[in-house]
Amino acid sequence: MKESRENPLGLKNKIYSVEEFGATIRNKFGADNNISNLMLGEIFLSKYPMYSCKIKKAKDYVAQKSCGCC
Repeated sequence: MKESRENPLGLKNKIYSVEEFGATIRNKFGADNNISNLMLGEIFLSKYPMYSCKIKKAKDYVAQKSCGCC
């Protein structure tokens, strides 16, 4: 799979739940099985907030300045 600058993770062009995002990260890079997909997704998003654009937002979501898309 060819990765681009706009999509360095090679993610599908869709909106993920945090748990789906964590599962995708686990499948792409591997991770310790003691960490849930939800926790893995949260950890990754806290380190790389620019990927929060790929996450489904709650109705009461307040945009963060570090996102760049919201």
